[in-house]
Amino acid sequence: MTQQRFKQLAILSGLVAFLPLLGVLTAELVVALLNCRVSETGSSNCILGSLDVGMTLAVLYTGGWLSLVTIPVLGLLALMCYLKYRALQSKAS
Repeated sequence: MTQQRFKQLAILSGLVAFLPLLGVLTAELVVALLNCRVSETGSSNCILGSLDVGMTLAVLYTGGWLSLVTIPVLGLLALMCYLKYRALQSKAS
């Protein structure tokens, strides 16, 4: 792999690692703005426009558990790619 590919892979891994957490934060913002209650176990009455988005928000909340895996695993991958990028960069200089 080239030096540029390691840099791109490090950035992409770091961004993807935090996507589930971003979903939770987005769901929390929507719940706060709509002043509704969302539960992962039951239905909720969270209306945005003419749509009930309660189940979508519940899925985003539940998807946040995935961040317990993605942050350490993809974070470690991002760190390893970045360190390899730095090693190749110093070797080229």
